[in-house]
Parts: sequence; C-alpha cells; structure tokens
Amino acid sequence: MIQLSVVIPSYNRAAQLQACLQALAAQTLSPSTFEVVVVVDGSTDDTRARLAALTLPYPLRIVWQANAGQCAALTRGAAEATGPVIVFLDNDVLPGPGLLEAHAQALQGQATHVGIGRLTMQPPASSSGFTRSFARMWNQHYDRLNEGVRAPGWRDCYSGNLSVPRELWLAAGGFAPDISAGFDIELGYRLEQHGARFVYVHGAVGEHNDYKNFARLAADDEHHGRASLEICRRHPAMRPRLLGGFGETTARALLLRRVLLALRVPARVLAWLSPLTDGRPWADEWYKFLYSYFYWRGVQQAVPDQATWQRLTYRLPILMYHAFGGDDEPASRFVLPRRKFARQMAWLKLAGYHVISLEAYVTAHQAHELPPARAVVITIDDGFADVLTQAVPVLQRHDYPATVFIVSARVGDADQWDTGAALAGRPLLDWPDLTRWRDSRLTLGAHTRTHPQLSTLPAAAAQAEISGSRLDLETHLGEPCRLFAYPFGDYDEATLALVEQAGFAAACSVHRGLNSLTTPIFALRRQEVRGTDSLLRFIAGLIVGDDQLPRRRQAQP
Repeated sequence: MIQLSVVIPSYNRAAQLQACLQALAAQTLSPSTFEVVVVVDGSTDDTRARLAALTLPYPLRIVWQANAGQCAALTRGAAEATGPVIVFLDNDVLPGPGLLEAHAQALQGQATHVGIGRLTMQPPASSSGFTRSFARMWNQHYDRLNEGVRAPGWRDCYSGNLSVPRELWLAAGGFAPDISAGFDIELGYRLEQHGARFVYVHGAVGEHNDYKNFARLAADDEHHGRASLEICRRHPAMRPRLLGGFGETTARALLLRRVLLALRVPARVLAWLSPLTDGRPWADEWYKFLYSYFYWRGVQQAVPDQATWQRLTYRLPILMYHAFGGDDEPASRFVLPRRKFARQMAWLKLAGYHVISLEAYVTAHQAHELPPARAVVITIDDGFADVLTQAVPVLQRHDYPATVFIVSARVGDADQWDTGAALAGRPLLDWPDLTRWRDSRLTLGAHTRTHPQLSTLPAAAAQAEISGSRLDLETHLGEPCRLFAYPFGDYDEATLALVEQAGFAAACSVHRGLNSLTTPIFALRRQEVRGTDSLLRFIAGLIVGDDQLPRRRQAQP
C-alpha cells in the first residue's frame, strides 16, 4: 500500500536527478510503501537516457512535459500522485536513508501536519566566499529549527524537502502557477490559513547539492525580491515578514544599502570586491549585507512607482512628550518649553511630514498596510494640565492629531509618582477638560490608574491597573479606549499579555527607535523628546531614529 508519493521536478539536471533517485533506493522505508513521480520539465540533456538505464526497487512514474517552470512541474506531479501524503523533493537533493520514513511517521494520521525537512549544504573548499557564507547561513537556519530555538512556520516551506497531506494540499489550492519565485512559502501561508500545523521533522535530512556562484545567488535573490511584491499584494499579512524589515539593521548598513540602491549598483560590480573580503573576520557580515541588498534591489525593480518604494522603505517615528512649560519655566528632561514645541511642529510642516493619529497608524499596522512616507505620530504621556494650555494651541494651529495617555485615577489631582522637582506635584487635567476634547483631534489613551511599575506588581494588581484605566476612561467619556502606554515604559511578557487581554488594540513602550511592520503592536517604539533637546537633534531623530544617536545622560530633572 502506497503511504507516500515523492514528487520531483527536473530540468536539465540529469546527473543530479539520477543520484537522487538512486539515494531513494536506499531508504529505510519499504520500497513497496512509496512511489516516485518525476516530472521532466522539457529537459534537453541526457535525462531520458539516464532514466531508461535505471533499475529501482520502488514504483517510478515519469511525466514528460514541455518546459513550463518548476512550479508547473510540481503541480503536475502532485496531480499524478496517489499516496495520502506528498513529499516534495528537489532533484539536486541527496536524501538521507531515513528521510521518507521520518516524513511518514511525522504525518501518520495527522491530517493538518506539514513536515519541514532539513537540507544541509557542504560546498567544496574551492567555492567562492559568497557561496560558503550563504551555506553557513543556510545551515544555521536549520540549526535553529533543529534545536527548537524557533518554531517552524510558513516561511520554512521550502519545496526541496517538504511533506503535505494530499487532501490539505488540494484544499489549499496547490502552488500558484503565476508566481515565479517564493511559490512554496506562498503555499505555506495558504496552508496555514487552512489550519496547517508546521512540524520540523528531525530525521528527514537531505544534502542540497547545488552550489551556485556569486552571480547566480545574486540573481536568485533579486528574483525573490521581485516576486515578494506580488505575493504581498495577494496576502498583506505576509508583508511584515517579506517586506517589513528594510530598516531593521544598523544605521551604517542602512545608509550603505540606501546609497547602493539609489545608484542601482549591479551584482557584477560587487562581485569584483568578493575576493578582497574572503577570509576577513567581517566577511560573513559583508556577505549577509549583500544578500539583503540583492533582495531589496529585486523589490526596487518591481515597485510600480517611487511613492510605493518610499513607503516600503520608510520607518515611522512616534514622538513622546510629557509636560510643557511657559516662558517662565526652564527646560528640563520632561518639560519642553512651548516655544521649542512650536518650532518642532513648524519644522514638521516645513519639511513635508504628515502627522497622523496613533489610531490611524495602529489600524494600518493591524491590516499590514504601509503608512504614508514621512508620516509621524505625536503622543503625550500622563495628561498634565499644561497640555491644554501650552501644547493644544500649537497642535490646533497646524491641525495636528495627538494621543494623550491618561492616569485615570489621578485625573484632577497631581503627579504623585515622580520625585523630580519638575514633575512631582504637577497638576493633571480634570474630567471636564478631557470631555471638552471630544470635538478636537486629540485622542485619549490609558496609562494605568495610578502610574505604577507594572512588572513589579502581582498579576491581579497589574490587571486591575490596566483594565481599570480603560474602564475609567470609557465610563467618563462614553467612547472606546483602544490605546495604552506602559508607565515608565516598564513591562514584561506577562504585562504585555494583560494589556492585550484587557482589549487594547496597541501599546506604546519607551524603546528607542523607529517603527515598521515588524515592530510588535503591543511594544511600539517611541522617541522621547526632551525639553533640553536642540532642534538639530529633533530633526536627526526623525531621520535615523533616536536609537542611532549618541545616548543622552539619564539624570532626572
């Protein structure tokens, strides 16, 4: 009885295909329990002669078709398969003797399991530095899966060593024939939508015996970059993984990538530098940078216009303010003079920034949509009374939205949680003030009831602070409260879970840096704007992120 159908697409790799089929003859799984379907995709080499000369112990069916590409060949092979489980295998993979048995055991009786097998790479010493570095990254990826450092998911669905229940494959619709690269991870995403559970199959090991040179690796990576744009158009939820991490690197690497992309430097130019980096301590970092560059070069080639490219590569700053002082109060860390605030808001207007509400950004983030390029969000913590007298007139002058996070049990009272002279005892807004804001562009968020350090509280007390603040605001204001900010920026995993369970849509931390689609929605980064900051530092933070600027002294005001 056939338990597995092995599907192998092949195009002009006769010797590698022959080696793969012979390795399958040495499987520990009985040859009477699996079949092999080879789809020859218009090969013009000696594939036909080599296949005719083979004598194999398992059933082998060969399907001949005109060249239509790997995706079409995989789809044709799956249609020919008769087993309840399909194992997809590349023709350049040498399967270890236990590969099929491991897949069979992992999926036996599991209608929703998708098996992720391991593919090792051991390039010869004569390979280029880029090839060897790529192999090390490849092997490290599987090491993390093998050691349980991270759980497998749709992005690990590489069709070179993948097992899928046939009924699940049919329910998901199979490979998308019009996607030229990344069609296997796109299938993985759709499998997940159909209830698939991805499992790493420890014993399903094969050697990926295809060692590409610099030019082929670069071309493949550009190809995947181009295809990712179409994949994300169909499935926006894939966007954070595939297109959300442009800026998630060091400032130096980001600047260099932007320069190379602006100059549209081709792979052949960078290939000339490869011999100069081989053997250097930083060679792997350089090659990792190049791999990322080629991918984004492919994305750049596929974007329809410059505006889309700017949105893809932009990271959004969320500004964080506290108190605002008049002309008679000196500037300090937490107190920003009104005149400085006015200059900052005027700069945003002059420089063409689009100030959007935190609510709008969160809505876009939840839908995996990109915010406008040069967008910025304004948030204000604690709800001091001077927000109304000093900040609101400036915001209204420019018609800018902002979110103010309120300490709900201290409304109408004063700051009782700070010890610094600038904030301790500082008056807070009262409920009539907050009610008047309903018709303005100011949104109110929750900042707990009494401003404690949440991670130090028992779970019940933390939950009361978090949920209670939302209930207080909704009861007094008669409108939903969806946004939260952690007092002192303090939280742990348990706190984060409590905030999500309380029904908030997002939460702001005080982690420094800019935000992208990869930023966790319950740990959004913010840039603290201090009263002592110069306008130049404010501008620099907008451009590169506060985390890339020299750290400032943390002394209390």
